[in-house]
Formats: sequence, C-alpha cells, structure tokens
Amino acid sequence: IMRTKNNSLFNKITEYVDTYFDNNGRPPTTREIESAINFSRQTVHRYLKVLSEQGEIEYNGHRSIITPHIRAMLDTTSVQMSGSIPCGELNEVVDNDVKNIRMPKEITGDGEFFLLRANGTSMINAGIDNGDLVLIKKQSHEPADGKIVAFLYDGDQTTLKRYRRKKDTIYLCPENATMQPIVIKGENRAKLCIQGVAVRVIKELK
Repeated sequence: IMRTKNNSLFNKITEYVDTYFDNNGRPPTTREIESAINFSRQTVHRYLKVLSEQGEIEYNGHRSIITPHIRAMLDTTSVQMSGSIPCGELNEVVDNDVKNIRMPKEITGDGEFFLLRANGTSMINAGIDNGDLVLIKKQSHEPADGKIVAFLYDGDQTTLKRYRRKKDTIYLCPENATMQPIVIKGENRAKLCIQGVAVRVIKELK
C-alpha cells in the first residue's frame, strides 16, 4: 500500500506515457518511464498500479499501459480531410486546406482514409449528393469493376466515378442518366491515377 503519494508524479507519468505513444506508436516500458522521470522502477510500478486501481489507466503489471488518450487513439483512425472532388467532368482542383480528424474504427475499418466533399450531381443515383462527405479508402492498385473510385487524371484533374473496364478501355461512369461516361483509352490510360475507393457517405439530414 502506498502510504504517501505525489500527485504531480501521477500526472508526470501519464503525460510521459501519452507523449511516448504519440512519438513511438507504443506505450513505454516501466524501465523507459524510470529512466525518463528519474524514479525507481518499483515506485513507477506502484504508481501505475494505483492509477489502474482508480480506473485512470489500463495496466496489466507488465508492458501494456493504456491511458484514456491511448485508448482513444487505438479505437479511432486518423482521416485526412481536404477539399472537394468534382462529381461531373474532370476538373482541376487546387485545395491546400488539409486537416486531420479522427473517426471511430467501427465506421472506417482498417486502412488509410481521407474525406472529400462531393461537388456536383453526377453520382446522385448512387446516393452521393452535392455537398456530401465521401470517405475514401486509399488504394493505388486497380479496383474491382463497379467500385466508386476517386481518380486523379494528368496530375491535376480529379473526379469521383464508378469504375468500369472493358479490355483496354476504362470508363468512368456517372450515376446520373443525364450524363455520359468519361472514356479513357490508349496512352491516356497512363495519365489516370487511382487515389482510393469510396466506402461510406456522410450526409446532413434535411
């Protein structure tokens, strides 16, 4: 039983654990905590045990130290949120306003993701309306036929379309009966870069 306790040491330990995790992708060992805060390993272990008993952290007495900050990081995915993507013809888009948000892994699943705002009406029959946020799972290899994909063409033109391929011809198909597919064939296929596959749409209720 700890007869006396230094409340500042509790904070010092958890802050170090959080910072170490952010920098290294794993919690520190008790030896690493001992070295960083200049307290004995026995003292570090006692303080970690008290924090665990108080429900402040998850600690199994060994290497696994999970603070609320680490739990939130483990249960969420960092998603890059940038500007809009045309849902129409190929258009040049310049948008440097990029920020990162965190989304629950129960929604995203595993992988790397980014969010784009739909701009246009070419995908409305797929449930993607103008202004919707579209969650894109990063992918550079050829997607399965029929997937909705974010494309970059010729280095600076983007669009969101359903991917179809027949032999050596690629069709970027809208989901709007008033619009025609964008046809990419011949040497122009080398200009087409797959950025990722759409996996989820986030809408504002009206």
